[in-house]
Parts: sequence; C-alpha cells; structure tokens
Amino acid sequence: MTNEQAIYRRVLRRETHAPRTIPAAVVASIGVVPGLALLAGGVWWVVDAGFRDRVAREFDALAAGATAQAVPFGVGVLVVLLALVLLALAVLPGRRHRRARTTERTALLVDDGVIADSVAEAVARRVGVDRGRVAVTVGRRDVAVRITPTSGVPVDRFGAETAVKDVLSGIGFVAVARVSVDAHGVIA
Repeated sequence: MTNEQAIYRRVLRRETHAPRTIPAAVVASIGVVPGLALLAGGVWWVVDAGFRDRVAREFDALAAGATAQAVPFGVGVLVVLLALVLLALAVLPGRRHRRARTTERTALLVDDGVIADSVAEAVARRVGVDRGRVAVTVGRRDVAVRITPTSGVPVDRFGAETAVKDVLSGIGFVAVARVSVDAHGVIA
C-alpha cells in the first residue's frame, strides 16, 4: 500500500463515518458528575461526624421505604436504559449517507442523494415517465426505486432495473436494485 492509498483510506473513513464526540462528551459528563458528588460526599463523611449520622439515618429510611415503593425501581430502570442508549451512541460507529471507493490514483466520495438523483434520472429517461414520478431510496446494500406511471400507460420494469444497474456499475458501486411500479397511476 502506497502512502497516497493510506491517506485516501484515512480521509474516506473520516468522511463516511460521523464523529461521536458529542455523545461521548455527554456520557463522560454524566459519569463525571456523580463521581464528583461521591468524592465531595466522601470528604464530607471523613470531616463531619454529624453528616455521617444524617446519611446513615437517610439510608435506613430509604431502605425501609423502598420495599413498599415501585417508583425508585422504575426510575432506576429508566436511568439504566438511558445510560445504555448514551453509551451505545458514544461507542458505536455512526455512518453518514455516503459511498467511497479508491483507485490507484484517486479517491471518490459520493453522497447517497447524488446516486439517488442519477438513478432516478436514468430510470425516468429509460421508461419514459416524468422525473417527478420516480422515487429512489439508496440503502446500505440496495437501491429501491418506486415508479408512479401515468394512468393507462405501461411501464417497462425490466428496463428500469437495467437502468439502475447501468448507473450503479457506471459509477462503480455495487447494490441490489429493487424496482416497484405503483398499481394505480396518476392522471396526466
């Protein structure tokens, strides 16, 4: 692997994956606040004997009342679920809606919206419908095309699939084409 290819891979990875700094900062902040509170409570516990007695009484009262109340249990479950969601957001990689590929001399980064527009334009031209009646959704591994024909005018489904495959192979991205034609057309 040449130096340019390593740079391309690093840049394309950075451009196709969303940064996780905000969720990571939220998780870190949520973890720091209770830690600082425990640290302050520990210092206060060591310094003030009256504080120790009050805390012991509060814990005893809380333990006696917790058996009869479902609210603390529900709050605890909610906090754990929130923590799991925030932790997943901070750790799991986020993907942007972009495709990347490299050749020997270049790196190519294409937004999914651009691919969808080019597929819709090619399908509309191939099957002879208005561009506004072709809806394209680019997924991770597939391209879904929905065609709304003019009422009474048949649409060549095979031609639409061929157009999708031609566009995708022309730009060098592999995806499964799923073409659907609405049963009810619109009146022109």
